[in-house]
Amino acid sequence: MRTTSSQSRRKAAGRHPLARTAPFAAAAVAMLALGAAGCGNSGKVSDTSARSTSPAASPAGGSGAAAPSGSAAPGSTATAGTVAPRSAVPGSSAPQSTAARPEAAGSRCTVTDLTMRLGRGDPGAGQMYYPLRFTNTSSRTCVLDGFPGVSLIRGDGSTIGKPAGREGPRGAAVGLKPGASVEADLHTLNQGVNGDSCWRRPTLLKAYPPGSKDAMTLATGDPVVCGGTFDVGSVH
Repeated sequence: MRTTSSQSRRKAAGRHPLARTAPFAAAAVAMLALGAAGCGNSGKVSDTSARSTSPAASPAGGSGAAAPSGSAAPGSTATAGTVAPRSAVPGSSAPQSTAARPEAAGSRCTVTDLTMRLGRGDPGAGQMYYPLRFTNTSSRTCVLDGFPGVSLIRGDGSTIGKPAGREGPRGAAVGLKPGASVEADLHTLNQGVNGDSCWRRPTLLKAYPPGSKDAMTLATGDPVVCGGTFDVGSVH
């Protein structure tokens, strides 16, 4: 009986130290697990922050804040695949056009801006040239560009022969300041240069300034068209 009692006490004494240290060991394991979890979460947060805030290299070799692919940068309203206009970038402005504005040279002259006069014929080598002059009588600058339309009219209002054809190249547009004039040359032949046939002498000369759908008329007996030649040049 003594032997049994002594063995029981030794076994109980052998279990006692482990029973006392088990709770401490479990607590230590739990603390290590929490520490590992905390380190893992900290690493993930740090990695995300680095991707969203760290500068990325620019195409030119510099650096600047870059948003993740397919998303807008923080604070930006531009969508993926779009470029903000230059005017929205601080310190810059939209490029200025260097093309001249149409009104810079003045608008087209109308019949209300002009008076018309036919100059004396200038013969030379069988040719006859008459300067048809347009003068700007308005208070604004206007432009004439191209060929006028010219016809010779009888007293009854009918047209003599046919309207003048265009002769020579189209010249540059001419700006007329108030009081300035421009001319277009009427061309025909002297009688006998190309046969003896001539048209009847006109009563009126009718002209459409270049680009106009309204006509001007002038009482005149010239030109007398001969040889079937009646042309007008561009204004100059």
